[in-house]
Amino acid sequence: MKTEMLINVLQPEECRIAIVEDGVLEELYVERTSQENYVGNIYKGRVVNIEPSIQAAFVDFGVGRNGFLPVSDVELQYYKHLISEGNGASDGPKPRGRGRQRNDRSVRNKPPIQEIFKRGSEVLVQVIKEGIGTKGPTLSTYISIPGRYLVLMPALPRVGVSRTINDDDARRKLRASLYELDPPAGLGFIIRTAGIDRTKRDLQRDLNYLMRLWRVIVRRIKKLPAPVDIYEDSDMIIRTIRDIFTAEIDAVWIDEDAAYERAREFMRIVLPRYVNRIRRYEGKEPLFHK
Repeated sequence: MKTEMLINVLQPEECRIAIVEDGVLEELYVERTSQENYVGNIYKGRVVNIEPSIQAAFVDFGVGRNGFLPVSDVELQYYKHLISEGNGASDGPKPRGRGRQRNDRSVRNKPPIQEIFKRGSEVLVQVIKEGIGTKGPTLSTYISIPGRYLVLMPALPRVGVSRTINDDDARRKLRASLYELDPPAGLGFIIRTAGIDRTKRDLQRDLNYLMRLWRVIVRRIKKLPAPVDIYEDSDMIIRTIRDIFTAEIDAVWIDEDAAYERAREFMRIVLPRYVNRIRRYEGKEPLFHK
């Protein structure tokens, strides 16, 4: 059986992706591209204004509109020096398991945002909510990078299981499976619902992918001046390749140069052995017609 992924992005207002098996359409994904979407993207930004009255900072992250960063979404690394200096702020003991993230985001024991940041401070942020009208996007410093089965959370050095998995036995097994992978110290990982019943090899491959991606992100953070785009998760092509591509797919055909180059770059990071399966479609007949 011959399986191919067809990616049609020649029309600027729409992206279409089809999975075809022996010429028969099996799956189809369509996304409008006329409106830019920043949710999930990671940026190195610069604080341009601080509003103590609402305990928030406004961050220029390079898209033309400043983002809104509330103090509740500022993680420990940005104010731990204030704790060590004895200003009375303290995160207190860190509970294990699912309560950890909620505790870290609490504003109860955090210093005021005007003590954490100054104008001009650089900050790594992720867009968690699109802006509405004149209001800019909402930002967070709690970074999360999804893989196929795992999510990398650099700010939360622990392992966990998606809250959508309710079965206690399944949660214990999944957490044990994740510990068996011996994830690197100092980084947090969460198993997604897609990780249920996956083999250790599948999980290990996803962990390796996330670590390769994180190393690329860290290099970009160190190299590039703010404000700058560090990582994009909003690209439908990248999301689909990440979540759907398997070794059973013989070729990924793309009919536009920039999308082709993005996909090849992503594949070089994720699954370098399959990079040659990303192919540029150059036929005269439109890809989906053919």
